[in-house]
Amino acid sequence: MTNPRGAVTITDVANAAGVSASTVSYVITGKRTISPATRRRVEETIRTLGYRRRG
Repeated sequence: MTNPRGAVTITDVANAAGVSASTVSYVITGKRTISPATRRRVEETIRTLGYRRRG
């Protein structure tokens, strides 16, 4: 579920949560309104997979 370097990507989170990579990005940045259920699912997936923002 990770890229060749071993880091979890937004795409990995999206696939595991059953949403688009854009939705994951919106949850992370807060730039769009996401339903509470979807937000919770994405946030839980981020915690479970250990996703960390780069930069």
